[in-house]
Amino acid sequence: MSDKGASSIPPQTFVECGLCQGNANISWFCKNCPTSLCDACATTHRTNKQYKSHTIVERTYTVLRLFGPAKIAEQCEVHPEKDISSYCNKCDVPCCISCLVQNHQRHEISTIEDKYLDAEKRLNVYYKQLDTDVRPTVDKMEEQAKEDVKEDNLTVEKVINDINEFRKDFIQNFNRSCDDIITEVNQISKKTTEAFGGIEKSKKMIESLKKEIEEKIERGKLDIIKYQPPKLESLIPKIKRRKKVDISFEPSMKVLEVMKESVGEIKSKEIEREEMDRSTMLISVHVQKLHSFDSKIGVTSLTTAGNNMAWVMSYRSPTMYLYNDKGKVVRSVTVEGGVGINDMAITQSGEMIVTCTDKKVRRVSVKGKVSTMIDAAPFGCYGVCVTGKQEIVVCMNDQGDKNHVAVYSSDGRSKLREIRGRDGQGKHLITDPFRVVQNGQDLCVVNYGSSNVVCVDERDNVRWVYDGKQAKLEGSFDPSGICVDKYNNLLVTDIRNDCIHYIDREGGLIQVMLTEEQTGLIGHWGICVDDDTGHVWVGNIFRKVVIAKYLK
Repeated sequence: MSDKGASSIPPQTFVECGLCQGNANISWFCKNCPTSLCDACATTHRTNKQYKSHTIVERTYTVLRLFGPAKIAEQCEVHPEKDISSYCNKCDVPCCISCLVQNHQRHEISTIEDKYLDAEKRLNVYYKQLDTDVRPTVDKMEEQAKEDVKEDNLTVEKVINDINEFRKDFIQNFNRSCDDIITEVNQISKKTTEAFGGIEKSKKMIESLKKEIEEKIERGKLDIIKYQPPKLESLIPKIKRRKKVDISFEPSMKVLEVMKESVGEIKSKEIEREEMDRSTMLISVHVQKLHSFDSKIGVTSLTTAGNNMAWVMSYRSPTMYLYNDKGKVVRSVTVEGGVGINDMAITQSGEMIVTCTDKKVRRVSVKGKVSTMIDAAPFGCYGVCVTGKQEIVVCMNDQGDKNHVAVYSSDGRSKLREIRGRDGQGKHLITDPFRVVQNGQDLCVVNYGSSNVVCVDERDNVRWVYDGKQAKLEGSFDPSGICVDKYNNLLVTDIRNDCIHYIDREGGLIQVMLTEEQTGLIGHWGICVDDDTGHVWVGNIFRKVVIAKYLK
């Protein structure tokens, strides 16, 4: 909309002057205050030395949209008679001029103009992402779902055809079996009928002989004298009497069960498909190796320091080195008495909490001063992280069934609780903790010997366990390093398979990445992520560090 078109909107409608609260001829707008002005107050505003630098323009729709409140007349909630003119960044609230004087002195203040433009810019980016990121992902999911439905329909159609073919064969075989039984019954009847046939023949022979004898008697003595009838036993049929045959048909009482066993059953096998989680669908994971360099020590742990830099540590060296992304040493710190360094975390104030191989946790101040915080003996102290509450979390190992993750106060003087990871049966799943990170309110622990990652909530209840089987790699899962990125997803190094397992916050595998083929690195050990750049640093004990980009 042009300014010319916008000026046709009556600027004074339902608006009061920000100075005199009148509602007549509200035709002007001060960009600096910012507030609407009537003709009289606009003249006064221009001539007042205090507001000499202010810019007063005609009050058009475009001006209001760019420099004024979101609504034409948005009053302050605290002072309804005043228009909102500013925004307190510290208190995160809109303010009028009176609010600024009374409650927000020395606070960081922005003009409504700046807040509006920032919000508009952010929403424009968001709006663009709806088309560039979200919509293509949803379309892809829809396309995949249609393919799955089509595939399933073809499978169902085939199964139904197989069932009908089987039914046809089954009925034919069933009818054939019934016909065989009927034939068998008829054979039994036939044998009995044949036996009666012999008897009838004997009866006819007897009647014939009787008639023949009667005729001979009538003819005279001579015929009787010469007549020799057959032996009587020859007239009796040679029929072996059958035992009583009990012919009956008794169908099985379990005919339904037999039928079901004969027919069969449907077995459904879930087909593994690519899962697209809403929490990670905006992540574009394309690994691009940026740089690699040789470090002074083997890399068993890495901690990001921001500004494209990271600390490199080794359990074999008491000195840790700060490298930039070009492979140059920016700073080094030697932890006296530490023998070797297992892991390190940085506090909000910039101090470093270091776990050492001599079973002590040490603090390194910003100026490099080293002091012992915690004596973990008899436990060995390995992984360490600092929570959002600035609590110190340490992996305590080497004591068998007593191993645990200890949570200390920020000064290390008080042990607040022990984390052992209880499952639903009360069994402890954190058995040999090696590395630990905080992800939201959860703690994610690498169990070195058990070869898994255990996630526990604030109450020490196990939320999930990742054992690497989802990746379906040739070698067994052998985790050693872990870190969390800005999407609350986890990156876990796998020494045996020379790769990184990228896991979502619910313990599901997103993908395997940063493989030997992609990075040229073997024996992945230490790892950290620079969220500002989206760069991941990975190192091994052979003094090799690779920096790669994996997030857009």
